[in-house]
Amino acid sequence: MFKTLFSKKSSIDKIAFPEGDVALRLMFEVAMSDGHLDKAELEFIKNRVSEISPQDTSVASVIKKMIDHSLESVSLYPSIKKINDTYTKEEKKDLLRKLWRLIAVDDVIDPYEEGLYFKIADLINIERSKANQIKQENS
Repeated sequence: MFKTLFSKKSSIDKIAFPEGDVALRLMFEVAMSDGHLDKAELEFIKNRVSEISPQDTSVASVIKKMIDHSLESVSLYPSIKKINDTYTKEEKKDLLRKLWRLIAVDDVIDPYEEGLYFKIADLINIERSKANQIKQENS
């Protein structure tokens, strides 16, 4: 019983509330960092919601909750802390790959989005050179 209580869950496990997924939260914040969410970015985020949600979950309700949370939130710190506490280095790199694909999905590399990408990479302890490499491989 205690073993299961204290065992470390994989950070990529599906969670009961998709809007609580830290990768999804960061994706949403990056997409909104240029001041708007375009169709390609929204589709990319919807795909992430579909990947991690139980089948009976409404994607629209998750997106609405993400918007509400984004309006209330003033800091990325809780998400960054959770990533640093639970993600392996490979999972962090995979997260950066997803974030960069999201940034590039609309074929417009906004300086705010790019700046936030590198800030997140720094905060999750991924070297700038590695973040650049991930960016180049996924452009």
